[in-house]
Amino acid sequence: MRLSSRAIKLSALALLLAFPIASSGQWDKKPYTEWSEKETMKLLNNSPWCQTQSFTDTTRTASTTRSGAGQTTAIAETITVNFRVRFLSAKTVRQAISRYMELQQKEKLSEQMAVRLKAFASADFPDFVVVTVTVDSDRASNMLQEANSLLTRLTTAQLKNNTYLQASGGERVFLQEYQPPRNDGLGARFVFPRTVDGKPIIASDAGEIVFHAELSGGSALNSTVPNSDIPNRDASGRTAQPIGFTLNTRHKIKEMAFAGKIEY
Repeated sequence: MRLSSRAIKLSALALLLAFPIASSGQWDKKPYTEWSEKETMKLLNNSPWCQTQSFTDTTRTASTTRSGAGQTTAIAETITVNFRVRFLSAKTVRQAISRYMELQQKEKLSEQMAVRLKAFASADFPDFVVVTVTVDSDRASNMLQEANSLLTRLTTAQLKNNTYLQASGGERVFLQEYQPPRNDGLGARFVFPRTVDGKPIIASDAGEIVFHAELSGGSALNSTVPNSDIPNRDASGRTAQPIGFTLNTRHKIKEMAFAGKIEY
């Protein structure tokens, strides 16, 4: 289901940013239309349906000069890049996205957009499980740029043999289709079958479900390597380093229960 409106575009960037929450949300205690902004962002970034996996980027450096010594030292600047893994096919996630957009628009939300958000939040996914991945950071970095570029370039053929869902004690269910990010802020979509041989891929008594994806392809130029005779170096002395991220998030199935059923 697609959402294409100015409301989504306005909120897409904010949706991708981390929102630190101390308390856990009790999302089944009240209708999603009454969730606070903290509750929605907690669900979208750190909940049974949504996990964050972080990587550290140290490719940027900052220079410092000792007072009176005239010596300049390069210090690596640590930047955290976050991959947000979300079960978009779970109603809880779509409800949180819809609620977040409502809160951002407040009284400016049009009647037409309100209808679209309600339909998005209540839609069923009887045939597929859809996991989305977005990337964000509090600062710009080479790794952030490379990660977003990689998600845009990847294809189903590149991912289908090393991307899967696996419930405890079950077989790996491999990727059926990959869809690069669109202009809706929801991220890259990883589509899996909901049933295999007529059985749901997630049993309610299984302990957890693992989402695993090996994202790799191409290379990036790294200017931090000293100038020496190293293969794959360009004319300016930079070396080509492979781009790759392995995502492996674990979601406790019992905790994915919502309104009397397991939502995924």
